[in-house]
Amino acid sequence: MPTLQPPPASSRLLFLDWLRIGAFALLVLYHVGMYYVSWGWHVKSPFAGSALEPWMRLSSPWRLSLLFLVSGAATSFMLQRTGASVSLLGARSKRLLLPLLFGMAVIVPPQSYFEVVQQHGYAGSYIDFMRL
Repeated sequence: MPTLQPPPASSRLLFLDWLRIGAFALLVLYHVGMYYVSWGWHVKSPFAGSALEPWMRLSSPWRLSLLFLVSGAATSFMLQRTGASVSLLGARSKRLLLPLLFGMAVIVPPQSYFEVVQQHGYAGSYIDFMRL
């Protein structure tokens, strides 16, 4: 059974970079579109309608799988190049854990606040909401 050899350190798989860029662009466009479609989401635009829904449904079955495929391929190439080590885990944690924690602290709470204001009529301030 043939084994995959890691690419030389100086070569890049440019198609994988472009696939990742496209996948994240699709992710951003999809989540912006969620504001404008008629089905439920955290907050909705008063101009929500059904014009975007066919495009949203078209990308739904494979959008997240594409992100996992690209991430898995990149991780596989990194492991082949550097070997399975604690240093790779540490480097990936620094690059991914800090943005995750930032998102959990800065992005998610306002989203939840606006959701309860719009969908449940919460009348308290953002500070009051954060205390809850």
